[in-house]
Amino acid sequence: MTPATRALVLPFALWIGGIVLLLFPHSYDAPAYLYAAKTLLCALALLVLKPWRYAPCAKQRGDLALGLLVGLAVYALWALPESTPWPAVTAWYRRWLVMLPGALPDYSASWCYAYPSHPLLALVKLVGSAFVIAPIEEFFFRGWLMRSLTQRDWQELPLGKVSTAAFWATVAVFAFEHDRFLGGALAGLTYGALARNTNSLRAPIIAHVTTNLLLGLQVLLAGHYHFW
Repeated sequence: MTPATRALVLPFALWIGGIVLLLFPHSYDAPAYLYAAKTLLCALALLVLKPWRYAPCAKQRGDLALGLLVGLAVYALWALPESTPWPAVTAWYRRWLVMLPGALPDYSASWCYAYPSHPLLALVKLVGSAFVIAPIEEFFFRGWLMRSLTQRDWQELPLGKVSTAAFWATVAVFAFEHDRFLGGALAGLTYGALARNTNSLRAPIIAHVTTNLLLGLQVLLAGHYHFW
Protein backbone atom coordinates (compact mmCIF):
# COMPACT_ATOMS: atom_id res chain seq x y z
CA MET A 1 0.00 0.00 0.00
CA THR A 2 1.43 3.36 -1.02
CA PRO A 3 1.65 6.26 1.45
CA ALA A 4 -1.08 8.05 -0.52
CA THR A 5 -3.46 5.09 -0.40
CA ARG A 6 -2.74 4.56 3.28
CA ALA A 7 -3.43 8.20 4.10
CA LEU A 8 -6.82 8.25 2.37
CA VAL A 9 -7.99 4.73 3.24
CA LEU A 10 -6.69 3.93 6.73
CA PRO A 11 -8.74 6.52 8.67
CA PHE A 12 -11.92 5.23 7.02
CA ALA A 13 -10.92 1.61 7.72
CA LEU A 14 -10.42 2.48 11.39
CA TRP A 15 -13.86 4.08 11.48
CA ILE A 16 -15.50 1.03 9.91
CA GLY A 17 -13.63 -1.17 12.37
CA GLY A 18 -15.34 0.69 15.20
CA ILE A 19 -18.71 0.03 13.58
CA VAL A 20 -17.92 -3.69 13.27
CA LEU A 21 -17.24 -3.83 17.01
CA LEU A 22 -20.86 -2.79 17.59
CA LEU A 23 -21.96 -6.12 16.12
CA PHE A 24 -20.75 -7.86 19.27
CA PRO A 25 -22.84 -7.96 22.46
CA HIS A 26 -22.41 -4.84 24.57
CA SER A 27 -23.97 -2.92 27.42
CA TYR A 28 -26.48 -0.14 26.78
CA ASP A 29 -24.06 2.78 26.74
CA ALA A 30 -20.88 1.00 25.59
CA PRO A 31 -21.31 2.14 21.94
CA ALA A 32 -21.33 5.78 23.04
CA TYR A 33 -17.92 5.28 24.66
CA LEU A 34 -16.74 3.32 21.63
CA TYR A 35 -17.78 6.19 19.35
CA ALA A 36 -15.74 8.61 21.48
CA ALA A 37 -12.72 6.31 21.34
CA LYS A 38 -12.84 5.84 17.57
CA THR A 39 -13.38 9.59 17.10
CA LEU A 40 -10.16 10.32 18.97
CA LEU A 41 -8.29 7.52 17.18
CA CYS A 42 -9.44 8.64 13.71
CA ALA A 43 -8.73 12.30 14.46
CA LEU A 44 -5.20 11.28 15.41
CA ALA A 45 -4.92 9.25 12.19
CA LEU A 46 -5.92 12.31 10.16
CA LEU A 47 -3.31 14.46 11.87
CA VAL A 48 -0.55 11.87 11.44
CA LEU A 49 -1.33 10.72 7.88
CA LYS A 50 -2.34 14.15 6.49
CA PRO A 51 -4.52 12.84 3.62
CA TRP A 52 -4.96 16.34 2.21
CA ARG A 53 -1.41 16.02 0.84
CA TYR A 54 -2.62 13.37 -1.62
CA ALA A 55 -6.00 14.78 -2.66
CA PRO A 56 -6.88 17.97 -4.55
CA CYS A 57 -7.89 20.46 -1.86
CA ALA A 58 -7.03 23.75 -3.52
CA LYS A 59 -8.85 26.79 -2.20
CA GLN A 60 -11.09 28.37 -4.81
CA ARG A 61 -13.13 31.51 -4.90
CA GLY A 62 -16.59 30.96 -3.51
CA ASP A 63 -16.01 27.38 -2.33
CA LEU A 64 -16.90 28.26 1.27
CA ALA A 65 -20.27 29.73 0.31
CA LEU A 66 -20.92 26.91 -2.18
CA GLY A 67 -20.02 24.26 0.37
CA LEU A 68 -22.27 25.80 3.02
CA LEU A 69 -25.18 26.07 0.58
CA VAL A 70 -24.83 22.50 -0.67
CA GLY A 71 -24.41 21.22 2.88
CA LEU A 72 -27.64 22.95 3.89
CA ALA A 73 -29.45 21.44 0.90
CA VAL A 74 -28.25 17.91 1.70
CA TYR A 75 -29.26 18.39 5.33
CA ALA A 76 -32.77 19.27 4.16
CA LEU A 77 -32.89 16.21 1.88
CA TRP A 78 -31.76 14.03 4.77
CA ALA A 79 -33.89 15.42 7.58
CA LEU A 80 -37.17 16.58 6.04
CA PRO A 81 -38.65 13.13 5.20
CA GLU A 82 -38.51 12.30 8.92
CA SER A 83 -39.48 15.75 10.15
CA THR A 84 -42.84 16.17 8.42
CA PRO A 85 -46.14 16.81 10.23
CA TRP A 86 -47.59 13.73 8.48
CA PRO A 87 -46.85 10.53 10.42
CA ALA A 88 -47.88 8.36 7.47
CA VAL A 89 -45.21 9.95 5.26
CA THR A 90 -42.54 9.44 7.90
CA ALA A 91 -43.63 5.84 8.49
CA TRP A 92 -43.58 5.04 4.76
CA TYR A 93 -40.12 6.58 4.38
CA ARG A 94 -38.74 4.63 7.34
CA ARG A 95 -40.30 1.37 6.19
CA TRP A 96 -39.11 1.45 2.57
CA LEU A 97 -36.18 3.85 2.33
CA VAL A 98 -34.27 2.90 5.46
CA MET A 99 -32.52 -0.46 5.72
CA LEU A 100 -33.84 -3.06 5.91
CA PRO A 101 -36.63 -2.16 3.44
CA GLY A 102 -40.04 -3.42 4.50
CA ALA A 103 -39.33 -3.34 8.24
CA LEU A 104 -39.70 -0.33 10.50
CA PRO A 105 -36.43 0.50 12.30
CA ASP A 106 -36.70 0.25 16.09
CA TYR A 107 -35.25 3.63 17.01
CA SER A 108 -36.53 3.29 20.57
CA ALA A 109 -33.97 0.54 21.14
CA SER A 110 -31.11 2.44 19.52
CA TRP A 111 -27.93 2.86 21.54
CA CYS A 112 -27.88 6.55 20.59
CA TYR A 113 -30.50 7.16 23.27
CA ALA A 114 -27.71 6.73 25.80
CA TYR A 115 -26.54 10.23 24.89
CA PRO A 116 -29.11 12.33 26.82
CA SER A 117 -27.59 11.09 30.08
CA HIS A 118 -24.01 11.62 28.80
CA PRO A 119 -23.63 15.31 27.78
CA LEU A 120 -19.87 15.09 27.26
CA LEU A 121 -20.19 12.01 25.06
CA ALA A 122 -22.94 13.77 23.11
CA LEU A 123 -20.57 16.67 22.45
CA VAL A 124 -17.87 14.24 21.32
CA LYS A 125 -20.43 12.62 19.00
CA LEU A 126 -21.28 16.02 17.51
CA VAL A 127 -17.63 16.88 16.93
CA GLY A 128 -16.84 13.40 15.59
CA SER A 129 -19.75 13.24 13.17
CA ALA A 130 -19.12 16.72 11.78
CA PHE A 131 -15.37 17.32 11.91
CA VAL A 132 -13.86 13.83 11.86
CA ILE A 133 -15.94 11.36 9.87
CA ALA A 134 -17.14 13.93 7.31
CA PRO A 135 -13.63 14.74 5.98
CA ILE A 136 -12.60 11.08 6.37
CA GLU A 137 -15.45 9.99 4.10
CA GLU A 138 -14.65 12.67 1.53
CA PHE A 139 -10.99 11.69 1.41
CA PHE A 140 -11.94 8.03 1.06
CA PHE A 141 -14.93 8.16 -1.32
CA ARG A 142 -14.21 11.18 -3.49
CA GLY A 143 -10.46 11.48 -2.92
CA TRP A 144 -9.50 7.82 -3.35
CA LEU A 145 -12.33 5.44 -4.38
CA MET A 146 -13.77 7.54 -7.20
CA ARG A 147 -10.32 8.11 -8.71
CA SER A 148 -8.93 4.61 -8.14
CA LEU A 149 -11.97 3.08 -9.87
CA THR A 150 -11.20 5.26 -12.89
CA GLN A 151 -7.53 4.43 -13.36
CA ARG A 152 -4.73 2.59 -11.60
CA ASP A 153 -2.41 5.59 -11.20
CA TRP A 154 -5.20 7.51 -9.49
CA GLN A 155 -2.91 10.11 -7.93
CA GLU A 156 -2.38 11.64 -11.36
CA LEU A 157 -6.13 11.94 -12.02
CA PRO A 158 -7.92 15.26 -11.43
CA LEU A 159 -11.32 14.95 -9.76
CA GLY A 160 -12.91 16.55 -12.77
CA LYS A 161 -11.74 13.67 -14.97
CA VAL A 162 -13.17 10.68 -13.07
CA SER A 163 -15.19 8.31 -15.22
CA THR A 164 -18.99 8.22 -15.18
CA ALA A 165 -18.94 4.56 -14.12
CA ALA A 166 -16.61 5.31 -11.19
CA PHE A 167 -18.75 8.27 -10.17
CA TRP A 168 -21.98 6.22 -9.99
CA ALA A 169 -20.27 3.24 -8.37
CA THR A 170 -19.03 5.54 -5.62
CA VAL A 171 -22.53 6.98 -5.20
CA ALA A 172 -23.90 3.44 -4.78
CA VAL A 173 -21.28 2.39 -2.22
CA PHE A 174 -21.78 5.62 -0.28
CA ALA A 175 -25.57 5.10 -0.32
CA PHE A 176 -25.43 1.64 1.23
CA GLU A 177 -22.83 2.66 3.78
CA HIS A 178 -25.75 4.49 5.40
CA ASP A 179 -28.96 3.01 6.76
CA ARG A 180 -30.93 5.79 5.06
CA PHE A 181 -29.79 4.62 1.66
CA LEU A 182 -31.86 7.10 -0.37
CA GLY A 183 -30.49 9.99 1.66
CA GLY A 184 -27.02 8.49 1.29
CA ALA A 185 -27.44 8.23 -2.48
CA LEU A 186 -28.58 11.85 -2.78
CA ALA A 187 -25.77 13.01 -0.52
CA GLY A 188 -23.16 10.98 -2.42
CA LEU A 189 -24.48 12.26 -5.74
CA THR A 190 -24.34 15.86 -4.53
CA TYR A 191 -20.92 15.71 -2.88
CA GLY A 192 -19.50 13.80 -5.84
CA ALA A 193 -20.86 16.30 -8.37
CA LEU A 194 -19.44 19.12 -6.29
CA ALA A 195 -16.01 17.44 -6.28
CA ARG A 196 -16.07 16.92 -10.06
CA ASN A 197 -17.30 20.41 -10.86
CA THR A 198 -14.84 22.21 -8.57
CA ASN A 199 -11.99 19.73 -9.16
CA SER A 200 -11.28 19.94 -5.43
CA LEU A 201 -12.34 18.29 -2.18
CA ARG A 202 -12.48 21.58 -0.31
CA ALA A 203 -16.11 22.42 -1.15
CA PRO A 204 -17.38 18.83 -0.64
CA ILE A 205 -15.67 18.64 2.75
CA ILE A 206 -17.24 21.95 3.78
CA ALA A 207 -20.62 20.69 2.54
CA HIS A 208 -20.33 17.35 4.34
CA VAL A 209 -19.23 19.01 7.58
CA THR A 210 -22.16 21.43 7.32
CA THR A 211 -24.70 18.65 6.77
CA ASN A 212 -23.46 16.54 9.68
CA LEU A 213 -23.15 19.54 11.98
CA LEU A 214 -26.73 20.65 11.29
CA LEU A 215 -28.03 17.11 11.84
CA GLY A 216 -26.12 16.91 15.12
CA LEU A 217 -27.49 20.24 16.30
CA GLN A 218 -31.01 19.05 15.45
CA VAL A 219 -30.38 15.93 17.51
CA LEU A 220 -29.22 17.90 20.54
CA LEU A 221 -31.66 20.80 20.32
CA ALA A 222 -34.79 18.88 19.32
CA GLY A 223 -34.00 15.48 20.81
CA HIS A 224 -34.19 13.73 17.42
CA TYR A 225 -31.72 11.03 18.43
CA HIS A 226 -32.82 8.72 15.64
CA PHE A 227 -30.53 10.68 13.30
CA TRP A 228 -27.60 9.38 15.34
